[in-house]
Amino acid sequence: MPLANLLIVEDDGAIRRGLVDALKYGGYSVAEAADGRAGLDAALAGTFDLILLDILMPKMDGLEVLAELRRAKPSLPVIFLTARGQEQDRVKGLKLGADDYVVKPFSVGELTARVEAVLRRQSVMEGRTLAIAAYNT
Repeated sequence: MPLANLLIVEDDGAIRRGLVDALKYGGYSVAEAADGRAGLDAALAGTFDLILLDILMPKMDGLEVLAELRRAKPSLPVIFLTARGQEQDRVKGLKLGADDYVVKPFSVGELTARVEAVLRRQSVMEGRTLAIAAYNT
């Protein structure tokens, strides 16, 4: 049984593929979308525990996707993955409702730790237990 069901919404194919592979290897079930519109459609149609969302994407940017997700699924955790690392960008993303904000480039170890932390917080809020695999450095 997977640790959690994740959706990765990232337009860069190489980054998306690397994330999918690393997170599957870490025990997660992972779906993927290559643009914002496809990501929003998948998020609304599916049952996911967490969304990893790029900001700068074709068809619909991550900020628009997040706004729509917050209206339809307000408690669904979202972590932004983006090259936009200025403080004002991070603050804006968090104030719009992102649960975390990871600036590219990032390590798989850091991303995995952030995914685990957000999922732990979410499981506590929902009153359930979540088993998270230990990350070996």
